[in-house]
Amino acid sequence: MEKLDAKFYGTIRKVKDNSIVPDDEYVVFLAKDNAFATTLVDYYWKCVAHKADEEQLDAVKRLVDRVMRWRDANPDRCQVPGAKGEKLLDQP
Repeated sequence: MEKLDAKFYGTIRKVKDNSIVPDDEYVVFLAKDNAFATTLVDYYWKCVAHKADEEQLDAVKRLVDRVMRWRDANPDRCQVPGAKGEKLLDQP
């Protein structure tokens, strides 16, 4: 399977067992991305609609809180998302 996120690369590990998450299973969003902040709140409600377990819902709530606290503390770093001028892994 192909790498999903062409903007970022690295090694992502799961905390629960230290296993490496393959490139075809993850995407990266940044807390500074204005569109991501609202999408993350929507994700919480999608988890509710899909009947995710309480542990997942609590983890997403904590993530939303951390992201919003970061955004409140760093308004100068928050921005409209964009890829203009970015080097992407899937460019010809």
